[in-house]
Amino acid sequence: MRITRNGVRALVALGICCLFGLTGCSPSSSAAKPGKIGLVAGENFWGNIAAQIGGDRVTVKSIISDSGADPHEYESTVDDAGAVANAKVVVANGVGYDDFLTKLVSASPSNNRTVLTVADIVGVRGANPNPHLWYNPAYVIKAAGAIEAALAKESPAGASTFQANLKTFLGGEQQVVDVINRIKAKYAGQAVAYTERVPGYLVAAAGLKLGTPLSFSLSLEDGNDPSPRDNAAFEQALTKHTVRVLIYNAQVTDSATKHLRDLATSSGVPVVSMTETMPSTEPNFQTWQAHQASELLAALGG
Repeated sequence: MRITRNGVRALVALGICCLFGLTGCSPSSSAAKPGKIGLVAGENFWGNIAAQIGGDRVTVKSIISDSGADPHEYESTVDDAGAVANAKVVVANGVGYDDFLTKLVSASPSNNRTVLTVADIVGVRGANPNPHLWYNPAYVIKAAGAIEAALAKESPAGASTFQANLKTFLGGEQQVVDVINRIKAKYAGQAVAYTERVPGYLVAAAGLKLGTPLSFSLSLEDGNDPSPRDNAAFEQALTKHTVRVLIYNAQVTDSATKHLRDLATSSGVPVVSMTETMPSTEPNFQTWQAHQASELLAALGG
């Protein structure tokens, strides 16, 4: 989702850190423990992947971690700035999703820090691309490999551990791929609806197609009201059953999206909730994604 941050408050936070010295303004909770690599991720899904690969050799701080909050409203803090200043590795999503992290990195330049931007790693760029890269298993696999390489560069003594942990992670990620392949084998070409592009990459990988106006989803992501024409087309897709499922971003809602969710329910169209941030109830990234893909498969008919 293209996220517009509150730049004024973010800069105020950065200014405070500059006054006190970035390396000294972070509390102890933001710093890596002695002998461990300090890693900061913009979001907890990338942070969870990094923690799985790094194991007990890495201390990970994920800046956005509350799956019950609207990530659009996030404002960087002094603690975030201190954590980035002290980090040896930073993992950003890129393509506008976490510009606040780019600002924090720029505010504390260092020649001893590796910054990984997932969008650059997987080659996503251009005008208004879908930034929800973690919903594409192929991108996740590439990003995980880049994280492993960065950690091994930082700590050559831990290279074999990181490599083994990466192999274990990829084995877990295969469960996501397997569910997506099951959807594709049975339901390729079927139309679904989604309020925002959060599941867009998953939908494409599963061979499904969008049966509602893309412009509707783009309007919501940009913080605008969809046009009356798009609203009418979306409602008709639900009431006329030209879509099999509504995928609903449960993390970012408003009266318009709640109306569509209720309309889908009353029209007998299954609703599948997906979130942008990994819930704390999930044990790890790959289990979270597999659960959501499995819910989509069940909603389509199993």
